[in-house]
Amino acid sequence: MKYIISSLLSLLHSNNVRVQPGFRVNYAPFGHVEKFDGTVVACDKSRGVLVAWPRGGADWLPNSQLAVIE
Repeated sequence: MKYIISSLLSLLHSNNVRVQPGFRVNYAPFGHVEKFDGTVVACDKSRGVLVAWPRGGADWLPNSQLAVIE
């Protein structure tokens, strides 16, 4: 239950936060969560943010489509 609540709350936070390696994030394009509980591995200005997902490998994603889990 705690995981579900933290995931929903992550959508309410602004995306002005600069993610850093070690942050936990959700992938939420267009306001709905598609992938849960990823860990930021690396940040690159030209490629975006590399996120490792518990299931499904890793993806380079734009910072604006990530919601930080606190």
